[in-house]
Amino acid sequence: MSESIPPRSDDTRWLSVTLAPTTQKLGRFSIDTWRIADLSPSATPETESHVAEPAAADEVAHRRILPLQLHLTERTDYRYNLRCEQPRLFVQCDEREADGMQPRVVTACQEVASHWMDGDQLVLDVPMPPALMVWLEAYLARHGERLDEGKKKKRKGAGRASQAEQHAVTPNKTHQPGDGTESTS
Repeated sequence: MSESIPPRSDDTRWLSVTLAPTTQKLGRFSIDTWRIADLSPSATPETESHVAEPAAADEVAHRRILPLQLHLTERTDYRYNLRCEQPRLFVQCDEREADGMQPRVVTACQEVASHWMDGDQLVLDVPMPPALMVWLEAYLARHGERLDEGKKKKRKGAGRASQAEQHAVTPNKTHQPGDGTESTS
């Protein structure tokens, strides 16, 4: 009797993400940083707990099974990523005292990754595997591509330009000789 694998959702793939510490040299200084050592497909978090090959204890401590979930509102960003010379996946990481740096969230949207970085989060990136590129392309084909709507126009008459026009249209009162506003000496 074989175990049945749950059907894959149209918008979610599970990925095994492993982080590894690394040291970068900058002149005479060195900086301890993190890198993505491995990113590979996984069936689901439950089936990954029975790993057939033994891994180093340190590697397991920095590995997580994470969902890569696609959102309809990010379709334009997915298309932009796929059109890049090398499409990327972005992994947000958190540092925990108990077990060090841990991968937390995966996305294929550069806009989301930039928001994470604006919030002072560590974001690592890795080339997108070809199988995920095909899946992302199929997702865009099924759901269509969202076009940027651009900025909406403000209501007519709003803003400084229209205020300046109103002042220019209003006639200024000028003093005419004989209208009683002249001063006598």
